[in-house]
Formats: sequence, structure tokens, C-alpha cells
Amino acid sequence: MEKRVTALLRASGVRHRQGLILDALHRIGPTSQRHLAKEFDISPGSISSMTDRLLALGFITRNTNVDDRRSDVLELTPNGLAMLTVVLDVWQGADESIETALGPTKAAQFFALAAELCNAQGGRAPQHEDA
Repeated sequence: MEKRVTALLRASGVRHRQGLILDALHRIGPTSQRHLAKEFDISPGSISSMTDRLLALGFITRNTNVDDRRSDVLELTPNGLAMLTVVLDVWQGADESIETALGPTKAAQFFALAAELCNAQGGRAPQHEDA
């Protein structure tokens, strides 16, 4: 399944983890690169590589934080929102493939177990910086 999602996203120029960044910016709004690295539990270098690519593609902007000039704020652009729609469609297609392969009942159980495992391992959706 991961290979299929990767292949479908490759055509868009966005990788899965970059899609997660777009989704996070859509959900929580403008935020710092440092905050995203903390929320995704990845190194500042990794988040920098992902955001640099998204900046180059015009999917996000980086501006100086007016409250703290030592930090930058990342924000989704209209093109980034359009790309997020593509990413979400790919992810939805993956979910539908799982349901087709397992049937509705087993797919629902699979998704519930996957969510339970994610939660047990400390996974959660990115939160606002002040949350």
C-alpha cells in the first residue's frame, strides 16, 4: 500500500511526509518550523528539508514572525491548499483500496486497530502551538 501511495503522490511532486506538513498547516494554521518539528517528532534538519521543497513548489510561505523576529512562520498558500486536495484524494483512494481488499467490516476493524495502535504509541494530530 505504501508503494502505491508513494507512486500516486510522485506525480504530484509531493511526498507522503510533505503531504502531512500541508495537512498540519491546514488544520492548525500558520506556525513555526520548530513547532512542526516538535509536533511530528522529527529533527529540525528533516523538517527544514521538507519545508524547503514545499517553499520551492510554492505550496507554503515562510515569513518572519511579527511577535518573535528570531523565528519564522510557515503558512499554506492557495496552491498548497489545492495540492492538499490532491494528497487527500490519494489518501482516500488508499483507504478505499483497503476496504475493497478486506471488505467493509474488516476494513473498519483494521482502521480502528490502527488508530488504537497509533494512540498507544503516543501518536496524535498536530496541535496549535499554544495548545
